[in-house]
Amino acid sequence: MRIKQTLLHGLFPIVRAEVLRLLFTNRGQELYTRELARLSFLALRTVQDEVAKLEAANLIVSRSNGYQRFYRANSQHALYRVLHELVRKGTAQAKPNPRQLPSRRRRALASR
Repeated sequence: MRIKQTLLHGLFPIVRAEVLRLLFTNRGQELYTRELARLSFLALRTVQDEVAKLEAANLIVSRSNGYQRFYRANSQHALYRVLHELVRKGTAQAKPNPRQLPSRRRRALASR
């Protein structure tokens, strides 16, 4: 299955956009790594690498139940509200198709 391309995917790499989308759209939602991989249709190792980067940046936090590690958005982070709003609005808008945008030449001709 293909991932629906949104504006969020234009701002961030696909893996980061998907992890942010999954963790920042539902406040307080906790997901473990395999769930993130399954829901995003991405490889487990790829998701593990991205989660490690986001946790190192303190944008997400984790807890363990002894068997699984659960991740959620860090609502205490200074950028939480901004990032939450960016993710919310970014997932609502489709990513612009570059082929539908006017070319430089067509813009130049239109401005004459």
